[in-house]
Amino acid sequence: MSDAVESSPTPRLLVVDDQPAVREILAAMLELEGYEVTSAASGIEGLALVRARRFDLVLLDVNMPGASGWSVLDHLEEIPGAPPVLMISDERYEDEAYRRGAGFLSKPYRRAAVHEAVARMLAA
Repeated sequence: MSDAVESSPTPRLLVVDDQPAVREILAAMLELEGYEVTSAASGIEGLALVRARRFDLVLLDVNMPGASGWSVLDHLEEIPGAPPVLMISDERYEDEAYRRGAGFLSKPYRRAAVHEAVARMLAA
């Protein structure tokens, strides 16, 4: 029998943002921290992924065409077992994110701020 302690599974994160560069930058930052990252280019795509797979955290842009981040957040609240959400936008939306029960990460991103916000949300 092995005395090795099983490590916990790698946290699975979903980045939802309509801007390809933002998705790529966030995914790269998060993957460097050891997270498994999936990206979605729209709120509709993000909702479909959450319904199909398990994620530990969703990083969700506020301003997207079609379904805004706020609309997606409302729909996520209706999905049993949906992961917590970290809204990403400029700081004018911070209070609204907290009021709606989400975390908040301000653009532009700094690697340390991304790491801290994600770690805090996963620990909660």
